[in-house]
Amino acid sequence: MMVNAISSERDRSVSGAAVMYLLALTLLIWGCGARSITEPTCPPAHAAGAPAEDAEPAPALEPPEPSVHASASGVSGIAHRADAEEPGTDEPDVRRATSSDTSAGPFAVATRDPRATRVAFDVLQDGGTAADAAFAAGMVLSVVEPHFSHALGGGTWALYYDAARDRVRALDGVGPTGSQVDISFFQDPQRNTPYGGHRVIVPGAWDAWMVLLRDHGAMHLDGLMEPAIRLAREGAAASRSMVGFILQERCNILTMPDTAAVFLPGGRAPKIGDVVVQSDLACTLQSIADTYRAAFDREAGSSADRRTAGIQAARDYYYRGPIARELVCFLQANNGFLTAEDFASFRAQWREPIFTRYKDRTVYGCPPNSQGVSMLMALNILENFDLAAGPDDPDVVHAIAEATKLAKIDTWHYVAAPEAMCVDVERLLSKDYARRQADRIAADAVIRWPAEGGLCLNEENNTTTFSVVDGEGNALALTTSTGAQFLVGGRTGILLNQRMAIMAIAEENPNCIAPCKKVRHTVNPYMAFRDGRFSMAGGNTGFDTQPQGQIQQFLNIVEFSMSPQEAVARPRFITHAFPASHYPHRATNELFLEAGFPDELVRSLADRGHVMGRSAIIGNGNVIVSDPSTGELATGADPRGENLGLTGREQVGMVKPGH
Repeated sequence: MMVNAISSERDRSVSGAAVMYLLALTLLIWGCGARSITEPTCPPAHAAGAPAEDAEPAPALEPPEPSVHASASGVSGIAHRADAEEPGTDEPDVRRATSSDTSAGPFAVATRDPRATRVAFDVLQDGGTAADAAFAAGMVLSVVEPHFSHALGGGTWALYYDAARDRVRALDGVGPTGSQVDISFFQDPQRNTPYGGHRVIVPGAWDAWMVLLRDHGAMHLDGLMEPAIRLAREGAAASRSMVGFILQERCNILTMPDTAAVFLPGGRAPKIGDVVVQSDLACTLQSIADTYRAAFDREAGSSADRRTAGIQAARDYYYRGPIARELVCFLQANNGFLTAEDFASFRAQWREPIFTRYKDRTVYGCPPNSQGVSMLMALNILENFDLAAGPDDPDVVHAIAEATKLAKIDTWHYVAAPEAMCVDVERLLSKDYARRQADRIAADAVIRWPAEGGLCLNEENNTTTFSVVDGEGNALALTTSTGAQFLVGGRTGILLNQRMAIMAIAEENPNCIAPCKKVRHTVNPYMAFRDGRFSMAGGNTGFDTQPQGQIQQFLNIVEFSMSPQEAVARPRFITHAFPASHYPHRATNELFLEAGFPDELVRSLADRGHVMGRSAIIGNGNVIVSDPSTGELATGADPRGENLGLTGREQVGMVKPGH
């Protein structure tokens, strides 16, 4: 295992207020020292154009806090506050922000690969912020598990809790479809294949990472990238999951020479433990790091200003420089719809999260275009049921499955990019609506697709999730994904996303394919608070499995008093009584269970009308939970994968970067 310590060089005077930490997304880069990539020759339509000015002025990044008025659900990042019935003020909660509360605090990280977890742990132990640690982990994951997520080729949603300001915000790192998209292409079954450049949307993760580091990081970008660069250049041992996905996608990989050269050299798949070298990716990453350092050294002014200039240079190098140009050339040669302007105009955005209250917990999710509303709708419905009999009780499993169906059916009918929705989130999250939905659940019958949404309006796995909490109490829950394809973008070494596969071709659906439109993205991490304090941050992977696994993870802890590790290790179940997010959107009406459920439970569910199925593995999850009495942290790391969770504590008197 080649895990490299983070560079000891760091700026000791970067922004003394860098207390907000965290998020993870997707990254892209270019060139490599003496072996810089030759500028590609593209048609004029592919020209990158002049560098765009930053579209995130301070007011856009700091929207006014909404008044919550003790709402049971809605849109707000301060709903967990004890005084949330009064309009928010943006003033820090002094009780939380004092140094006595934050010095020598516990920290934790849980990811699906031990190499990423250990790199992030080292960053936290060295005084880095949650944002720094999350970025370092996300970069390593882009090398060791690029089939799940890629900081340069995918998209991300994340929730970030700023302990000093006692506020949660959501970071939208999902890019739009290309401006040249033509829905007729996708309505042609001969051309609408599940694999290829036509499936790629603007990779938004890298810009989200840069916004996160700019606003809440403290360490230097090039130092944080160093472990990932070394793993890509020198090689990383192939994991069980990587080998499995390569074998699964072998035929598709062989159709793309750039992809096959990395993952099927000579037509041979690696064995578990074989070293996989990604030289082009290493050069791309090194070029980004060099671009940051050159801009930092060139800029005059304070150290914080120089760091901001370096981060902006890294953003421009990707979206308005040689990386975007190479990716556009590659995609347009492979049925893609993205232009240079599509890349140049993209900006990640801070958004207000959505929330609901489940008993004594305030639960936050990511707003549309994320499917985060699915989990919250299901919890609202389940609040109307008695789940005390436990997770193996047939009535409990039946209620959870049926509530999940109703939430996912509504997601299919109503949820999309915000401008395409005809229903507001507050209506979907209404407690009155949840009670009406609960009345649709019968004890001795099952809901089957096709089914109307609860509002009855007329209408004509490849993912990574991880969580980080730093020693000052800032927390991040992040889910990032490429989709389900191995597709390297030319000589960049970047694995590209497949996210147009989760858009509908039926023009009456709000999530239908259109130019310059954000997809209804499946990634949707969650975060919960209890008595006004951080309680947990978690997530689950796997397209439509995500909200279902998260509902069960949350209930295992809150309703069934499991430890974090027990909660993620427990057998899961998923229903498919709604159209799958992924094309061709099949609905099988089956209820799949992992091994480990009692036989009598399976028989009882079948007697009620459930079509039963068995599944080997249902997703992959991680969670961090804070003890309500001591504030100590515990992790849950899914044994279905190579996941690892670690906890530690800051040293008293540590001089932090930026302090």
